[in-house]
Amino acid sequence: MALMRETPEQALRDGLVRQTSCYPLMPYSNRIAQGRFSFEGFEHRLVLNFGDHPHSIHGNAWQRPWQVAAADDARCRLVLIHRPVGDEARGWPFAYRAEQLFELSPDGLTITLSLENEHHRAMPAGLGLHPFFPKRPGVRLQFAAKRVYPNGDDSLPVDSVPVPDDWSYRTMRELGEPRLDNCFAGWDGTARIAYVQEKIALTIEADPLFGHLVVYAPTGRDFFAVEPVSHVNDAISRPDVAGHGLKVLKPGERLTAQARFGVEVLS
Repeated sequence: MALMRETPEQALRDGLVRQTSCYPLMPYSNRIAQGRFSFEGFEHRLVLNFGDHPHSIHGNAWQRPWQVAAADDARCRLVLIHRPVGDEARGWPFAYRAEQLFELSPDGLTITLSLENEHHRAMPAGLGLHPFFPKRPGVRLQFAAKRVYPNGDDSLPVDSVPVPDDWSYRTMRELGEPRLDNCFAGWDGTARIAYVQEKIALTIEADPLFGHLVVYAPTGRDFFAVEPVSHVNDAISRPDVAGHGLKVLKPGERLTAQARFGVEVLS
């Protein structure tokens, strides 16, 4: 039984990243409004990389080819070297090195993300994972967070509010059709997905850097996403938001964080 959404062969052949099981969010998560931001006195304009969507989304690493640096039966390390030259500068204007390390064990999977600033100036930085899960009948979800950011009509967050009852999964309950595509703040780093009929559960345990959780549960689709991320959506445009989570890396500095996906058989 697949616990993450299975990737179709056509998606692998045609490079359809959004149909895969999971992809990295680097060097930022979610949206940057209109693909524009100001940082340390410089104005930057990013390519709008999501069809006719008006914002840049999920960084550029998810749309770039990665190199296999090492692999065996239980481990695989992927590397991406980004240089902001020519059109690549519209993807992200700072040079960086990114890594993904996948480690399989008998009871689960650990993914380690690493992002190093290789630019000559400081750069804003964030990390995230975008795993998809099958929405089977009766699937249940549990996680605890302090607040959530509703979205405006422009798909960008407005001020955070206490988590309303309809969006609260503090107690394990059926996922339902919550119409969620929102960032939760003050996440405690643990989430649990239970497939009761199949008697199997998946636990996500993320490092403290992942202090936010994006939950995407579109109505009428056969999948949902539970995304450990380091910062609020559009954090780069919202420096006054307390606890926004976006980091600033000096040249040579690195962010590293892990997310662990543990499998458990239910009695």
